[in-house]
Amino acid sequence: MQTILPIQTERASGAVHRLLDAASGDRGLACNMIRTMAHSPRALEGYVQFRSALESGTLAAQVRERIALAVAQANLCEYSLAEHTYLAAQLGLTKCEIAASREAWAADWGTYAVLRFARDLATRRGPCSVAALREYGYTDADIIEVMAHVALNVFENYVNDVALTELDFPKLERAAIAA
Repeated sequence: MQTILPIQTERASGAVHRLLDAASGDRGLACNMIRTMAHSPRALEGYVQFRSALESGTLAAQVRERIALAVAQANLCEYSLAEHTYLAAQLGLTKCEIAASREAWAADWGTYAVLRFARDLATRRGPCSVAALREYGYTDADIIEVMAHVALNVFENYVNDVALTELDFPKLERAAIAA
């Protein structure tokens, strides 16, 4: 059971309602995680602005989702795994690519380096190899952007893990979560 319940959209103040609309974007409805964040309009506003700024960055949408999957798996965040598995599939990633991303693996060596870096940073274990990223053409700006995506996703994981956010995305099989 959720420890922090999502705000009911119909009961939200005008300012919170606008934030919920901005956060839901083209999905139409704000997911449980977003509605839970709405208890703090400043936190939700910061999240929305941070996510929006990063969406117009240099990393492709598929790479951003793959980072989210690697971070969610590293933190064993069931909600974020379900959400980002769903979103990755919407972007055209295959089931194999999604599973590989969760394990910080990719067939493309540049993406592989990004996922390893992201996982190591999220867990604070491993080398977080800037040299490996540079070897595949990533600039300092790209590396900072990868770190920003990790931070955004760790925040999502924390919200979901503390709030015990109820899934509103397709549930993953237990074996897939523990992978």
